[in-house]
This record gives sequence, structure tokens and C-alpha cells, in this order.
Amino acid sequence: MSAPHVTIVGAGIVGLATASVLVSRGCKVTIIDREGPAAGASQGNAGGIAWTDVAPLASPGVWKDALKWLADPLGPLTVRPAYALKILPWMLRFLAASSRSRVKESTEALAALNAGALPAWERVWRLTGTHNQVHYDGCLEIFDNGSKLETYRSTWAEQRDYGIDVRELTGDELRELEPDLSPSILGGALLPGWAHMDDPKKLCLSIADWLAAQGVTFEVATVTGVAAGLDGAEITFADNTARRVEKLVIACGAWSKKLTSQLGDPVPLDTERGYNITVPEPNVSVSHFFLLPGHGFAVSQLETGLRIGGAVEFGGLELPENWKRVDAMIAKAKTIFPKLDASTGKRWMGFRPSLPDSLPVIGPSSASPHVVYGFGHAHHGLTEAATTGELLAAILMNEAPSIDLAPFRADRF
Repeated sequence: MSAPHVTIVGAGIVGLATASVLVSRGCKVTIIDREGPAAGASQGNAGGIAWTDVAPLASPGVWKDALKWLADPLGPLTVRPAYALKILPWMLRFLAASSRSRVKESTEALAALNAGALPAWERVWRLTGTHNQVHYDGCLEIFDNGSKLETYRSTWAEQRDYGIDVRELTGDELRELEPDLSPSILGGALLPGWAHMDDPKKLCLSIADWLAAQGVTFEVATVTGVAAGLDGAEITFADNTARRVEKLVIACGAWSKKLTSQLGDPVPLDTERGYNITVPEPNVSVSHFFLLPGHGFAVSQLETGLRIGGAVEFGGLELPENWKRVDAMIAKAKTIFPKLDASTGKRWMGFRPSLPDSLPVIGPSSASPHVVYGFGHAHHGLTEAATTGELLAAILMNEAPSIDLAPFRADRF
């Protein structure tokens, strides 16, 4: 049987990684995106391959923290007042996913998915010639609050149960590794297995260039409709034209929901709006990727500068940006890195596609095996893109996926 012609809706990192895997399998590929490669959330992430992160955001007792966060409009998690009623159904599902049994199931599913994340990326990096854009310097998780540090030790213990190397360090040991850290840092951990990129947008554009050189067709257009058939699917564009396609991948992140609902899969997808600033001359030296779980953001040194970003704002796709959130992260970052100068830098806001149980949707549509989904990765789109691509390729090539995809099915809600 000849390899199929696959059309991918979405030129973010998931769509690009999936296309790379399909090309390596001999498929002809067309990629359609409303703006072009790396125009959305894929260009604004912190650049880390966070495969060691197996804990879902939904967890027992998380509502207690959430209530504290929601009381602070510039805190790690907030809901814009104008969006509160719209996000309520999502929040109720989030709370339902926070039971101990559901969290155990989600953790096991994430651990299985993330176990293949770095090896899958290493195959794609070698394939596309982008292996020189990755660094293996590890990740430091740091705390300036003793109670939060104590609580987080259970997370490290769980990671170790899944075979992940976690090395707890004192504040002084952390400052030996990173001299610009504040004396307020009490402790944390090194996760040496992490990798991070020179720049996530550069990675996307480099892969896109490689794909174009392999004959992949890129189209800038907006897909507004989809219908499944016995031998493929039909997609409709904003100009009301239509096209028959042999195989279809829906990987357009926050914009996937409209298309999946037309196929009988009304997934509860919403967006976590993320903010960051990239500072070209930060006046601090950073050698590792930093996660600050107690504050809800990350700090990473990219080729373009020091990126400070993260947190979660629920506000949908239409409301304007709230740049005060960047100011708040800068203020907190200065307590961690006292010499930080963030007076200049490029600010950014993007939409992370998120589902209440912290699991993406990966697998066939309910309507047809010719239409498959790969979206909803929230904070881990970069991390899980290549392994998602390999799983989708297996489905499209009528092969058994390497992991059980039942936890990621579209109709699980």
C-alpha cells in the first residue's frame, strides 16, 4: 500500500513535527495554517523539553491554591472578569479531574506520553538537521518559600517513582551552580535530563524550511469547516471553497475546537493565555532552565535573550492583552535574580490550548479514522510534539501506537 497524502491543519510545532515524521515515512504532506509556521503559541514558549513533568495541573486540593491565586488579578492563575461565565464549565470539569483516582490516571498517561518525548525529538532533530539547536543543561526548580518547598518534595518523589532523575539541592548548592541567584532561595532540585532549545521560533522555522525542501506544500488559509467521508474528508475554507483530502490531521491548537465539534467531538478546549518578555541584555548570567513552581513562571536563556514567562490567564481568544501580568512577573523575577535588568525587552502573549484534565487529545476522530487529532497540549506543546507526531503517523499508517491512546481520546469527556 502506498503512503497516503496527509493534510495537516496547523503549522505550529505539533503540526510541523507530525509532518516531519510523515515525510520520513514516505507520505506526501500539505500544511495549512491561518498565518503560517510558528505564528501562534509555538513561538512564545520557554524552549524547554519538559518530559520530566508528569503531574497534571488538576490535583487533589488544588482548588485551595486556585482560590488564593484567583484573588490576585496578577497572580499565577487568574480569570478575566469578562470571561468568568464562559470558563465556568471548564473549571467544573477541572475540579472533577482533581480527584485522587482521576489524577492517578492522568499522571500515568502523562508519564507514558512523556517517556517517549525526548527520544522522539532526537529522531526529528537528526532528521531535520536541527540537532545543533538543542542543549542538555538540565532544569533547576527553585523555591523561596519553605512550606512550598516541603510540599513539592512529594512531586519529586513521584517523579523518581517513574525513573526520573531528581537531585535535591540546598540554597547554597544552587548558588554554586547559579551565582546570580538571590540569598532568598532556600532550596530546590536539579533535573539533569532536561533539554532546551536555542529559540523555539527558530526551531519551528528551521523545520519548516526542511519540510519545504522535501516537497511539503505550505498554504496560508483559514479552514472553517470539515466533514468526514468514507474515503477521506472534505475541508471548507473561509472563502467558501472546498477540497477533498485523503487523510487529515487537526493540529491547530486553540482553534481546533470549532473543527472537532463539526465531526461530533465537542471537546471542552479552552485557552490558557500565557505572557512573557524576552530581555536581550538582562545583566544576569543564567546557565540552566529555571522553573519557579511557587510563582508559576519560568526563566530560560535563549539565543534571543532571557525569557521570563508563564502563568495562566483565562480570557479566551478575543479580549485584549493585560501587560500588567508581564510587569508582575518581572517584579517577582527580580526577587529571584536581584541584578536583573528588564527595562528593555520584547513582550508577547499567546494562547495555550488546554483541556481540564491536563491531557491532550491524540487519536482518531469519532467520525472517521481518516481524520486524526493532535491538540490541547497546554504547557507541553513543544515537549510532546514529536512523540505526538509519531503516534499520529502510526494511526494514519494503520499501525498500533506505541502507547495506549485511550486516555487521550476525544470523546473521553
